[in-house]
Amino acid sequence: MTKNPSRTFRLTMFAALYVVQGVGLAYFSNFQKPYLDSLGISPDAIGALTFVLQVPFILKIFIGMLSDKVNLLGMGHRKPYMLLGLVLAAVAFGGATFALPDANFPLFAVLITLGSFSVTLFDSTTDGLAIDSTPRDEQGLVQGVMVGGRAAAFIALSLLFGTLVQRTGYRVVFPIIGLSMLLPLLWVTRVREPARDATTRFQWSAFKAFGQPRFLLFALYAVVYSIGSFGVDGLVTYFMRARFGATTNVIGQYGALRGVGAIIGALAGGALIDRIGRKRSAYAGVILISLIAALIGAATGARGVLWMGLIWGAVWAFQETLFFALTMDIADARIAASMFAIMMGISNLGSAVADGLATALSDDLGFVAVFWLLAAVNLITLPVLWRLFKKAPEIAERAE
Repeated sequence: MTKNPSRTFRLTMFAALYVVQGVGLAYFSNFQKPYLDSLGISPDAIGALTFVLQVPFILKIFIGMLSDKVNLLGMGHRKPYMLLGLVLAAVAFGGATFALPDANFPLFAVLITLGSFSVTLFDSTTDGLAIDSTPRDEQGLVQGVMVGGRAAAFIALSLLFGTLVQRTGYRVVFPIIGLSMLLPLLWVTRVREPARDATTRFQWSAFKAFGQPRFLLFALYAVVYSIGSFGVDGLVTYFMRARFGATTNVIGQYGALRGVGAIIGALAGGALIDRIGRKRSAYAGVILISLIAALIGAATGARGVLWMGLIWGAVWAFQETLFFALTMDIADARIAASMFAIMMGISNLGSAVADGLATALSDDLGFVAVFWLLAAVNLITLPVLWRLFKKAPEIAERAE
């Protein structure tokens, strides 16, 4: 970090880095497919590009390893990768302003893929720097700021992009994304990374830790918690539409309420995790996820689900913040970025399976049964956590 890094410097830097991720996510999640479709790009081409854009997320593990091992140009293990990622992302998204998909789709695809890879590059190394530089008693707060910052940017930029696109067309979003990527440079250029010693220097032998019971238990926790959490999260709007005939306006209102709840849950939850400890936070998060999932399944109308959006968003973000804080806790400092990326990949596996399976089962079992099933599966996390805290008691304690 800087020579005398303040708490405010750390929090604002990590917030800025995650805010710009939210800006990019707002485009990719909401506007890319409609933009390409509006220009007559074929569904096959859109699908192929969507698949290619997932590749950088697979590469996160290798980016983490590279960052852990290689001090790039003598500038550090995190800072140069973060700088490179931010600058390349700015260039790629800025260039996409002038690369019209209907005139030169390959060029547009290359630029957008470069933009996605660049975001992944600074994202992976940001996670590594967070582990390297954050005191344990601030880990929950830092992760809360990250999750909350990304959620806030996603909401704000989704609304802004929607308004601008309606008035001027889709191309206006690209210079905004490109310029936003330069914002974190105000902090990153001032970073001086913590010095490395034998306990933090990269060692291949550190990867043997993944065979230890504590890491196997943590991997199981990552999969099971994500099945319940993401399974429910991905089903709610489909449930509102298919079961109650909710309009797009009502679904949009739910999305806004869920987003506001996520900001509250991340920021307040991050501070709470540091205050009351990981163990009590973890147990509370599991119980709340299952309780709200069951209540959503028992709803008798779209309006009932709508007003639970705020609570669900808060509980969901609290659970996510907790998972990230636990991952920081259990990560080996010698391979911090690698380990964080691998754990994220394991969690993403659970969420991907849950999202697709829950949607398919809703037709066979009915929505109510699927929500209750997900709530029950989520409770399996409790004995897994109990066993994990037995094997790794140090991560269960409240930070002092």
